[in-house]
Amino acid sequence: MSRWQRVWNAVKNVTIVLSLIVNIVLIVVVLILISQIGNIKVTLNSILSQLDGAFSSLGAAVIEDTIHIDQRVPVRFDLPVNELPGTATTTEAVPLNIPATFSMGSTGQINGSVALALPPNLRLPVRITMVVPVSNEIPVTFDQKVSIPLGQRGLGPVIQQFRGVTQPLLQIVQSLPDGIVP
Repeated sequence: MSRWQRVWNAVKNVTIVLSLIVNIVLIVVVLILISQIGNIKVTLNSILSQLDGAFSSLGAAVIEDTIHIDQRVPVRFDLPVNELPGTATTTEAVPLNIPATFSMGSTGQINGSVALALPPNLRLPVRITMVVPVSNEIPVTFDQKVSIPLGQRGLGPVIQQFRGVTQPLLQIVQSLPDGIVP
């Protein structure tokens, strides 16, 4: 036998032995996995059921809280005051110098002026017509209760997508056998 033939036979023998060892190890691993398939199924089923339940609960969850509002709100508008009756009181003497026409009966009239002073604390009836500009800030402070149903406020489609991933996996796991039938 030539030297190359002996090397070739040695390589074949090593390869056969290694192949046998690998096959035995794989058979042992498969047997272990088969013996544990029931436990694996129970564990996966539990995890996927909890995950699906959590997604379902998230869709039904409602955030309830109280939000404290404390801010200043600008108020700007024109307030029309139309013919508002009232009383005005003079605070000091009010001098009046008013042009006047005096009638002399059939003989004619005289143009002149009247000068007088209204005394202080004189109450005068008045009718007010004007536009009052209002520009101010009003402090607004209150507590507002809020209730936000997550599923109804836009999270529903996302939750359905999550459940769409977990439910098929759950069905696959449930269809697995519980163990090896003897």
